[in-house]
Amino acid sequence: MPSIVLVKRASEELRRQGQLLSQILKHIRELRHMSARQVADAMGLPLRTYYNFESGTGALDIARLWRFADATGSDPVSILESLMHGSIDHALRCIDNQAASIQRASFQKFEDKVGDRMTNIAPQFFIEAFKRSFDSLESHMDKTDQGAERWLAENLPKIGPSDK
Repeated sequence: MPSIVLVKRASEELRRQGQLLSQILKHIRELRHMSARQVADAMGLPLRTYYNFESGTGALDIARLWRFADATGSDPVSILESLMHGSIDHALRCIDNQAASIQRASFQKFEDKVGDRMTNIAPQFFIEAFKRSFDSLESHMDKTDQGAERWLAENLPKIGPSDK
């Protein structure tokens, strides 16, 4: 009996994952103002095959996902990570800045350099390194936001009607 429950749960999870993938793909395509035909052509797929892919039916095809990202100028790693997170938000936040792919490529470069020595790195060092990187990005964003707010406060009043 337990195996039937596990199979049922797994199939439900695959169905939810397919639905989420479909939402992500459609949303990205719409944000890019592309028709299904345009994306299918850019991916080299017949339209019906593309519709099956975009509907999230069938097995997850990583190569096809990469071709979709290339066709739409979006971040393929963020789409995969969104499926793992169970939310569309991550894919949309990375669509233009390619943050997830950049992070993955940077980690891959590090892994290629250190090879098997990576197994000797304790988790706390990864936590420290990643935290430092993300804290730096957050600080940069705060400074940029403050600079923009200051500029707007100083310059927008100058374009209004004068009291003279």
